[in-house]
Amino acid sequence: MKVLVAISDPERDSGLLETAAALAGDGEVVLASAIEVTGDATLASAQPEARARRRALDALAGEVPGRHARSLVTVARVAWDAIREACATERPDLLLVAWRRPGWDVLGTTIEAILRQPPCDLAVVKGRPARAKRILVPVRGGRYAQLAARLGIELARSGAGAVTLLHVAERNGGRRPVTLYQLLGERAYDERVERLVTRSGDPAKVIADELAEHDTIVFGATGREGARDPLGPVGQAIIAEARNALVVRTSAPLVSPMFVERTRLPIERAERSRVLGELADKWFAENTFSSSEFADLRRLVDAKERQNLRISVGLPTLNEEATIRKVIRAIRSRLVERVPLVDELVVIDSRSEDRTREIAEEEGVPVFIHDEVLPETGSYRGKGEALWKSLHILGGDIIAWIDTDVTSAHPKFVYGIVGPLLMRPDLQFVKAFYQRPLRIGDELQATGGGRVTELAARPILNLFFPELSGIVQPLSGEQAGRRTLLEQLPFFSGYGVETGLLVDTLQRAGLSAIGQVDMKQRIHRNQSLYDLSKMSFEVLQVAIKRVGEAHGTNLLEEANFTMKLIAAGGGKLHLEMHDIIDIERPPMVTIPAYQARRNAPFDTAAG
Repeated sequence: MKVLVAISDPERDSGLLETAAALAGDGEVVLASAIEVTGDATLASAQPEARARRRALDALAGEVPGRHARSLVTVARVAWDAIREACATERPDLLLVAWRRPGWDVLGTTIEAILRQPPCDLAVVKGRPARAKRILVPVRGGRYAQLAARLGIELARSGAGAVTLLHVAERNGGRRPVTLYQLLGERAYDERVERLVTRSGDPAKVIADELAEHDTIVFGATGREGARDPLGPVGQAIIAEARNALVVRTSAPLVSPMFVERTRLPIERAERSRVLGELADKWFAENTFSSSEFADLRRLVDAKERQNLRISVGLPTLNEEATIRKVIRAIRSRLVERVPLVDELVVIDSRSEDRTREIAEEEGVPVFIHDEVLPETGSYRGKGEALWKSLHILGGDIIAWIDTDVTSAHPKFVYGIVGPLLMRPDLQFVKAFYQRPLRIGDELQATGGGRVTELAARPILNLFFPELSGIVQPLSGEQAGRRTLLEQLPFFSGYGVETGLLVDTLQRAGLSAIGQVDMKQRIHRNQSLYDLSKMSFEVLQVAIKRVGEAHGTNLLEEANFTMKLIAAGGGKLHLEMHDIIDIERPPMVTIPAYQARRNAPFDTAAG
């Protein structure tokens, strides 16, 4: 891996170099140091010190035998800002920072602040863990378990050491305990793992008992977003006890190179707007299609077979008994039975209280209830949760999701969005758009649909993600993508999922990887303004969260997840409080059970 080491004092931080060399393997080590210039002094005044610092770092880099190591010296008002910039431009797999006590200065900030908002995957290093022979890695699942296990194993491999994987199990009322294999997959059986230990009890005491038999520990900081103390009481107890330690934290998503590239745009506002406008216009001309372009189904099947691809269609449902049968038949009759375009058709239900599941089963379509999928990861309410878990169920190389509340079901909603992915290998993610007539009573009005899109989603994308300003309907439920992309993306659990997928695809794959397809017209069940207001709240949360992350700050506090809605009753107005929050699920590829399933043969569930 590529490891960037944040050096504040070349002599004091030399121990970091050992750890970097052990973890990098045959990869690259970048020794990065920032010289802080305070007061009224100009940044240019630091030039002599920068030259001396480069000499010191070059000497350190020369002590890394057999590995490519180089130095990087920057000047800044705050050293940590410069390290964040280095992470954005260098894009390392891991950042190493030396441990300092909570509240103590490190790079112009504190360890707590660094752990709260790491610019990439991070390891805070205490002592000299690279010299360890017996390495303890306590894991409790979550985003950090995989990283902690990986780094512990790399340390052991470099120093001919051995790893103990420790799972402190929660009391679970007699349910079957989660195994280390479920938490870590094949990594639990790496040749450097000597012991697998599962114990119950107080986590701090259990870990302290095991630590007495080991000479270093690798563990993850707490997963509580925005916590004042990201180590938590257990982490504080561990780090105080350990002589050698790595405290790890992952970052998702990575800081987008898109925002770095914007710094190269013209400074003058009108010219910047013109450049961004041309970028969006060019994309709109090149990557906007019509579903009729892909109506030749035999051509699509030939392209699918030539590329040896499988196509899965997931149907997310919640109380859709009025429309689900028509949707299933529209897809199955044309795209499974008549022409073999779709290899798998599955319903992912969110505990419908009507006959939705029964109707789907009558039609011969497999039905999964999303809160029963991957039970070890827990479950949340929301459409995004169903889409995330469907990645584990669906086996195709191309995944398409089709909303099931449409009264105008047509196979074009499927072939229209998978067609561009089959015919354009450069595309990764495709959205549908359409006219959305609004049904009011028995009348069908020509305009007025897509109200959350026009009043919330598109305005905020134009404000903060102008590259996406050409997306006609960012919230459309008909969307398809390549598994290789989707499994790498985090998913928001609620109605913010579409916004999150678009922004994250833009950041990770670029605008040119996105396409959109005109489906002409789509009629669906309309929701009340009251419900649309809550949907808008979730969409705005997701967009603002991504804006903050891209600029290295947290724009959302706990208060931002409570919405006050105005309701009328008894002739009076009153405020109703609603806690509305989209939980961010990690990329599916990090889930051990998913990794194991992907190694199994494809199981066709179509028809």
